[in-house]
Amino acid sequence: MAVGASGNDATAKCDYFTRGHRQWERSITIIKSASSPDQAYQVHYRPEIDGLRAIAVLSVIFFHAGLDAIPGGYLGVDIFFVISGYLITSIISTEIEDGRFTFAAFYERRLRRILPALIVVLLACIPFVPIFMLPSEVVEFSKSVIAACAFVSNVFFWMQSGYFDRAAELKPLLHTWSLGVEEQFYLFFPILLMAALRIGRRRAGMLFAAIAVASIAYAQWGPQAKETTFYLIPSRFWELLDGALLALWPTTKLRAKLPDVALDILVFIGIGLIGYGLLDHSDIRYPDLRALPVVLGACLVIAFATARTMAGKLLGSRVPVAIGLISYSAYLWHQPIFVFARLSGFDRPNVGLALLLTATSLGLAALTYRFVELPARDRKRFGRPALIGLSAVGMCGLAGASAFAIATNGFEKQSFYFSSNDTRRLYELLERSTGGDFMRDMGTNGDCVFWTNRFEPAARDRLIECSKRFGPATVVLGDSHAMNIYNALFRNNYSQFLVGLVGPGCRPWARIPDCPYTGFDEFMNAHREVVETVILHFSGSHLVVDEHNRQEPADVLKFGGRYHFNDRPIAMTIDYLQALSHLTKTIWLGPFLESRMDFRDLERMKRVARGGFHLNPPTVEIFAALDKHLRDKTSQPPRNFQFISFSKVINQEARGLLDGDCLMYRDSDHLSVCGERVVGNDLKRVLLRYTSTGQ
Repeated sequence: MAVGASGNDATAKCDYFTRGHRQWERSITIIKSASSPDQAYQVHYRPEIDGLRAIAVLSVIFFHAGLDAIPGGYLGVDIFFVISGYLITSIISTEIEDGRFTFAAFYERRLRRILPALIVVLLACIPFVPIFMLPSEVVEFSKSVIAACAFVSNVFFWMQSGYFDRAAELKPLLHTWSLGVEEQFYLFFPILLMAALRIGRRRAGMLFAAIAVASIAYAQWGPQAKETTFYLIPSRFWELLDGALLALWPTTKLRAKLPDVALDILVFIGIGLIGYGLLDHSDIRYPDLRALPVVLGACLVIAFATARTMAGKLLGSRVPVAIGLISYSAYLWHQPIFVFARLSGFDRPNVGLALLLTATSLGLAALTYRFVELPARDRKRFGRPALIGLSAVGMCGLAGASAFAIATNGFEKQSFYFSSNDTRRLYELLERSTGGDFMRDMGTNGDCVFWTNRFEPAARDRLIECSKRFGPATVVLGDSHAMNIYNALFRNNYSQFLVGLVGPGCRPWARIPDCPYTGFDEFMNAHREVVETVILHFSGSHLVVDEHNRQEPADVLKFGGRYHFNDRPIAMTIDYLQALSHLTKTIWLGPFLESRMDFRDLERMKRVARGGFHLNPPTVEIFAALDKHLRDKTSQPPRNFQFISFSKVINQEARGLLDGDCLMYRDSDHLSVCGERVVGNDLKRVLLRYTSTGQ
């Protein structure tokens, strides 16, 4: 129920929102119903679209709450994009054909709809930032505020961590990426639509359909970097254009001709497709064909839902409409609320807490809708000069405060961060060892000790030339954890000829084109004499799956719970190594123990420090079981490669998180720079013993 209400209270609230909306509709003729980040204007109010918004916003909120019930909830944003494309195209095309469209009026409506609520939410976040965040996080938050004010959040976060990375859960403004996509769309789409309508609606529709096909093809087969396809508009354009096509297609006439039963069937098929996408437990993908069922479902609902049918009445009933009306503000509020709750210690998903925080988001959204959104759209209360002036003051104030926070390095010198010298020393330890730019920290001597994540001709030639000078190479092969291992050997001067063919996500069973496996296999068949030893290494967490068969289950790895090991990639790895071992000496270096800790939570780290910097017990237990499982699997004949358990390299559990003044990890699963040095010292001895004796 909306805002956590029940019974008559819920009905009263819904009636209030619905009455307010209809009064607003009567007062200005062309209105825009409140929504999530897809904001657009419409001539005729359709309550069933607000019901669709309710599905979308609750899906996103529950996904960010960490609830297992809606694993595909992030696709709610894709629904918003379809709605946005439909509504924007409907209003602009109608105004253009009536000779009423002006860019000034269009962007004024955008300003009234988007900025006031956004400014309020950004301002509300500021008092909590120094309480729950470290100075380095304050700097990142401040940068994200500036990006949100400039509507380039999608570009900003594209340059940061991925949307589904664990670190993303602690970014209060991550969700504003979708506002960036939409506002960038609004910048050029009116011009494109005006030009397209000159050739007629039908031909304009054909043009948009062709562009949409090109966009989804780009999303599916274009850049392999998942962040690029997720955040940037070229791979999102097809979703917005699908909505635009609905507006250009004569759906109103078609709804009038079809019988109610046919309309209901089509709408329920659409809802079924949306449900399939939202409830799908398969591995997360990005805005490619994975989003197609949800997008098609949203299109069917928009095209065929009408107030005279059962499906339309359900979607247009009081509760869905009430949530749909406040969905834009709910979308703005929910992410900061969840992030600050996690930063205050509530980091494990809990149904009760998730529902409470969801209700809080909806409650704040209701207040924002009533006291910010509706007044801002009332031209009698706020004329254009007043609106522009207040918005400029708010945006400039936010940008100025953010710039000051960046200039002072997140108010690092302020005493309120540190209650004692021990706290300051802990903070300095965390700042020195954690975070940083992993790619920038990769080592090379500029000669024959080098790394690459793409085995291109230049790297092949370099291998051959270096082998003439130093003999055959040692090659480290694998994912970002193999980047750690390559660095560990580099920092301990393992060899004059050491090559890392490594990159994020590069595992033997996941041969994405950006990874070196295929090219390296071909090279080895032609130049086996160039390589003496191959060391394969990758993250063990990707071999752990939860009860829903989701790999790398972050909460299970951190807190414990039901899990098992995925034997398919293990078998594929063994087969790969067995084949490679016929060409050269081959080692599978087992996974190192991950920390699965959030080093940015200073209060939690204080407790860890008082306890002696021990590793997380559930994580230790899972990785010990994984190590035994891999030893058992690799002990079965035939086997021509060597499996080296990481427990033979270093006793991570006994050593813990701290070695002298070195914090061993940079984040929840990667070694820090100094941790690489510590591990590499022991690893060098183990590898030299093996390569010299074969034991």
